[in-house]
Amino acid sequence: MFTTPSAIDIGAVIFDQDYEMPGTVRNVDGSFIEMERPTGLKWRVHYRRLRPATAWEERQLVAVGKLHEQRKRGTA
Repeated sequence: MFTTPSAIDIGAVIFDQDYEMPGTVRNVDGSFIEMERPTGLKWRVHYRRLRPATAWEERQLVAVGKLHEQRKRGTA
């Protein structure tokens, strides 16, 4: 877990314990962190509900992004 919001870097991959999924940090807004998934899902969460993503969770996020891009190409 993070002790302060300033310990979270923009662009970092972190794990949201409420949604139970990793995401990329878009912005730090006081005590709240703006997150994003490769699918376009964006949300805000209090920094105390976050923890650093594991290597497996980072790979999962990359895989979701690749799958999303493949599906977009297939429907265009």
